Amino acid sequence: MSVVETDNQQTADTKNQILENARELFAEHGYDGTSIRQLTASLDITPAALYYHFASKNEVLEGLAAKLHDRGEIFLTRIREFDQSPESMREALSLYYEVLADDINVFRLVYNDAAIQHSPIGQRLRSQARNFYAYLVGPNPSVDDRMRAAGAVGIIRLSLEQRGVDPDKHRDVVVERACRVIDDV
Repeated sequence: MSVVETDNQQTADTKNQILENARELFAEHGYDGTSIRQLTASLDITPAALYYHFASKNEVLEGLAAKLHDRGEIFLTRIREFDQSPESMREALSLYYEVLADDINVFRLVYNDAAIQHSPIGQRLRSQARNFYAYLVGPNPSVDDRMRAAGAVGIIRLSLEQRGVDPDKHRDVVVERACRVIDDV
């Protein structure tokens, strides 16, 4: 491996360590309750080293949530072509399950931390959630439509948030239950 490749690998490793450390600290202390010094102290790096990789704490958060956001954009693009048929709803709920299962810990951070919800990335993720909800309820939704959509999303989210549960093993059962809620007339 060349010196440049080694440096690039070390940079990527350090950046990933910062993100993983931020994930743990934000979950434990909240976004506002986590300082730059805390982010760096447990990794034994200086604040300057963190700033080499990220311009600010907000940029660390952006980096942490980037994968969830990008997958959400791909998901929303895909369901734009869906109709409101039961088959399309099932596929949309299944895809939503996959998006959340891929990074439920970051989703949990965004969902549970008001400071993150009001950050730029939090606002973008919340907008994605609203767009998905709008798809689920359809045009001119009734109160029942809204309750069914909220119930289906809640089944998926809460099932994935259970620690120690294998998302792949329970995917079909969870999506099926969510579909039953959506289809309940």
